[in-house]
Amino acid sequence: MSAINSISTTSLPADIRAAGTDAVKDYKSAVGFEQMLAGQLVKSMVSESSLGEGPYASTMQDTLTSALTGGQGLGLARQIYKEMQS
Repeated sequence: MSAINSISTTSLPADIRAAGTDAVKDYKSAVGFEQMLAGQLVKSMVSESSLGEGPYASTMQDTLTSALTGGQGLGLARQIYKEMQS
């Protein structure tokens, strides 16, 4: 993705918000990493297909990445956050 989407604090899980500002900061970092990783995976997957070409390829890749990581994401952010807390 060209830019990591801004992450609203209200969209974070309740237990993260209740844990304080450091937990929120760490979780947002984990979500940002998940978004970046998913973006690179999407880019790699479509680079060898017709989806990776054309004037709208970047927009399509960003939209696909946002769809994959939206909502509760892939679950990777939660795991990364847990490791950061260890």
